[in-house]
Amino acid sequence: MSVMTPVGRPTTAVDDIRVFLPTIGDDEYEQRRRMRAARNIATAKIAELEPGHAMQLCWMVVEVVTGWLYAPAPIEQLVEVAEQCRRLLIVADTAGRLEGQE
Repeated sequence: MSVMTPVGRPTTAVDDIRVFLPTIGDDEYEQRRRMRAARNIATAKIAELEPGHAMQLCWMVVEVVTGWLYAPAPIEQLVEVAEQCRRLLIVADTAGRLEGQE
């Protein structure tokens, strides 16, 4: 992906997953990208939420991804972790609505 710098020169965005795990295949990259996206969504939600179950669930996503994002693991486990994070975000959304936060 190309990004424009403040002076208008294009530069290539640095991808943390590719930097720390340069030899992984596309399937593994995709699962790790899904985890990173879930962590980023959870982090953004934490900033908007009041203390409660929804916030705790978002923190769980952040903690899960922190432990797995760059750790060696078979693709099957990465698929399960990425899916777990997706489900936790769904439950966090539900908890937020039930707590009157959304």
